[in-house]
Amino acid sequence: MSSTKPRPKIILLKGNGPIIINSEMMELITITLSHGMVGLPLKELKAERVIVVNDLETFWDIHKTIKEKPCCFVYSYEGLDEADMQRVKAEDIKIYSNE
Repeated sequence: MSSTKPRPKIILLKGNGPIIINSEMMELITITLSHGMVGLPLKELKAERVIVVNDLETFWDIHKTIKEKPCCFVYSYEGLDEADMQRVKAEDIKIYSNE
């Protein structure tokens, strides 16, 4: 019987400013303007400011509400638990609620 390592959750990312995702440096504004967002497995995310958005509809338009720069917006279809949040390193991390 082989032990299977849990797979990392897929997250959607958009925003502005540089980030490091899974040891790769990325400029989010280029990806956001060209493609709208990018989906990647969450192994490790480093950014100056991260805002986790729990609602997909809100995620698509969040840049119209929050204009802070730099800012990395994150969404996961499966939601992010405590273990996932340990993989996110940022000076400022917030959970956005539109309630």
